[in-house]
Amino acid sequence: MKAYKLEVRITILLTVLFLLAGNVALIFSIFPVEGYLFGFPIMYIVPILSGWFGIFILTIVASRLGNRIDEEIERENNYQKTLGKERNSEEGA
Repeated sequence: MKAYKLEVRITILLTVLFLLAGNVALIFSIFPVEGYLFGFPIMYIVPILSGWFGIFILTIVASRLGNRIDEEIERENNYQKTLGKERNSEEGA
């Protein structure tokens, strides 16, 4: 049951992080910045790069965390099945 709770928490956290990474441009439009980075205005290049690479990195993190949580859920399910089989064999004997 702990793995399911962890999965819900991670899902909510990653959803918030995805929304923030995808909407960095809105934050930059609220607080305009002067200057240049790689020859482009910071106000334009930083939201583009953080959006692209931020979403890319978050996707990798989400997939790895999801795989680990799925393995933990599988272990918990197998453990519950073995407990159920042991109880059934004890009751039948």
